[in-house]
Amino acid sequence: MKTLSLLSTRLKGALAAKRQKGATMIEYVLLAALIGVVVAAFLPALTTAIGTAFTTITTAIN
Repeated sequence: MKTLSLLSTRLKGALAAKRQKGATMIEYVLLAALIGVVVAAFLPALTTAIGTAFTTITTAIN
């Protein structure tokens, strides 16, 4: 009976660890999606700023 109880305890622990791995993976996916949204939001402004900088440099060289 003790062996069955020990097996049950280990099985519960393994299932809890598996659920935790799934939760961690979801958290990483949500974090990556948030980073993607932030980058997409600031990319047009960054592109404009870089274009302006290159235009200024080109004008100064000529």
